Amino acid sequence: MRAVLLESLPYESAFRVGSHHYAARLLAHDWDAMWLSHPLSPLHVVHPVKRDFEVRMRSWRAGPLDYGRLTYYNPMALLPPAPLPLLRSRGVARTSVRLTVPSAYRMLRRRGFDAPDLVWLTNPIYQPLAERLQAGCRVVRVADDATAFENVPESLRELEEAALAAADVIFAVASSVRDRLAQRFANVVHLPNGVEFERFDVDVAEPTDLASIPGPRVLYVGAMEYWFDAALLAECARELPDVSFVLLGPESARVTKAVEGLGNVHLLGSRPYAGVPGYMRHCDVGIVPFVRSTMVDAIHPIKVYEYLAAGLPVVAIRWPELEAMKAPVDLCERYEFCERLRRLLDGLGSSSGEIESRLEYARENSWDARFEIVLREVGRVLDGASR
Repeated sequence: MRAVLLESLPYESAFRVGSHHYAARLLAHDWDAMWLSHPLSPLHVVHPVKRDFEVRMRSWRAGPLDYGRLTYYNPMALLPPAPLPLLRSRGVARTSVRLTVPSAYRMLRRRGFDAPDLVWLTNPIYQPLAERLQAGCRVVRVADDATAFENVPESLRELEEAALAAADVIFAVASSVRDRLAQRFANVVHLPNGVEFERFDVDVAEPTDLASIPGPRVLYVGAMEYWFDAALLAECARELPDVSFVLLGPESARVTKAVEGLGNVHLLGSRPYAGVPGYMRHCDVGIVPFVRSTMVDAIHPIKVYEYLAAGLPVVAIRWPELEAMKAPVDLCERYEFCERLRRLLDGLGSSSGEIESRLEYARENSWDARFEIVLREVGRVLDGASR
């Protein structure tokens, strides 16, 4: 069996998202897979943010990189869709991945992936390529409300609509997205994010760069883009000067500026996924300080599952998808956040019942359980196609 995964992040990215976990489980079930990440373009060379740039360039220059039964490739597009004059048009969006150097389609055909059993599309930029592939089953995984992200040209929203219309199965991560799509499509399946419970429920050594940071420690893991409330984080750091705030994630000039002069905020940068459990195990509270928006309202955060699997109490800004998760998390409004965090820290030393509640919630929401849904839905389509 063969699968083509059309993604945004590189396979080697420090961020580990849902498709990484599903790809790992396909490989474990003896599938072969080809993973394509968001195309590079001449714009990336001049853009100030170079996240994952090196591995993406290496994949393009060296050709596909082989990781056992999975092959990773990052195409180079000459005409990237972007919210800029001439690049925001429908024509650019439709031709972008067809004008890669070299041709992404020819590369797939040479590798025997032009007629895969499964096309798994998360990044709508790849819809014009996906429709050329003779797939047994077409899946669209809607990981969030992409239409609500900043700087997304209307042309990419149109590609997502085309992908949804052509899909055999639509997996919606957020319940709100599922409800919205179910009004127009009959093949929508709720597929929330999950957690590798055994990876986070472990006793591991304290990371060396964490050992010198005094406790108690409040931890945030993840991206710190415009949806991360840097001002709120700085406010809490000022109000709780005896608490250390540890931030793991790609560098952000915006966050660095917001916490400038705050000695109890520690920006440690990105860490490999395999090393993250060590930080969670040796911190005291996990936080999710997001800025409420339409986009955030549809986020189904993997980090909450991972915090809970590590036994951490969690304080998070309240938004609809987090409420729908019904996780054992302290949800609050922005004006309450620092005080809720203070109270939680004052009462550190959770009862065994509270800890077990967190662990049980994480156990019940494993990636293995989610993958069973994937196998059921994809199998239903492939069985029907084979008759």
